[in-house]
Order: sequence, then structure tokens, then C-alpha cells
Amino acid sequence: MVATACLLFLTAVMYMGQVMMAYNGMSAAAEEAVRYAVANAPTSPNPASQASIEQIAVNLLPELHLTCTNCTDSHGNNISSGNVTSSWVTDANLSGYQDAKVVITYNYPLKIPFVTLVTLHLTATSQMLAPLFSSS
Repeated sequence: MVATACLLFLTAVMYMGQVMMAYNGMSAAAEEAVRYAVANAPTSPNPASQASIEQIAVNLLPELHLTCTNCTDSHGNNISSGNVTSSWVTDANLSGYQDAKVVITYNYPLKIPFVTLVTLHLTATSQMLAPLFSSS
């Protein structure tokens, strides 16, 4: 009886470790995509599109099979409901500035033996102030 409880606890710890690794990867991908967006802000000499910003996050997490919101599929069709969303929002403290914001959502299916399927809804958000590049 004690061995069964210990094995069940150990299994639960391992599954939650996998969930935390997925969430940690999502957070890192969101941060990296925001860094790319800030480096290639709309006022920079080489501005990045929303699709290219989102693709950075998608490329960093191939194991989660994420999709962009502003990307196109292999047939050229727009994908309007993806896991990764990028946007430019007005900064809350500096009204004349914009922030790059990337949100990644993922429904993580917990596949625990002998238990009904449980889905955890994970969301990672990263936001950073974009610099104003001079035109000179």
C-alpha cells in the first residue's frame, strides 16, 4: 500500500515536471520573440512583421506544435487562430511609446494512466518597451 502511494506520488511529480518544462519553454520563447520585436521595432530601419515575430516563438518550441496568429500556412491561407499572438500596445506609463507584447497560449493534455484526460491551460506573456529610433 505504501509502495503504491509512493509510486503514484512519484508519477505525479514527474508529470508536473513536464508541465513546468513546457511552461518554462513558453516563457523563454515569448521573451525571445519580444526581444526580436524590440530590436526590429516599427520605427527601426528594418521593422519586423507580426508574422516574423510570432515565427520566432514557434521555432523555439517545435515540440508543442504552436501556430502563429498572423502567419500563413503552406497553401498561403491566413491562420487567424494560433497559439502565438504578437501586438504593439501603448505603454501604460509612457503614452507616447509602444510596447511589444507576445502572448503564447497552450492547452497541455495531461495523459495520466487510469485517469480521465485532464487539460491544463497555460499562458505565457512577455511585454517590453520598444525604443524610438531616430530617422537620421
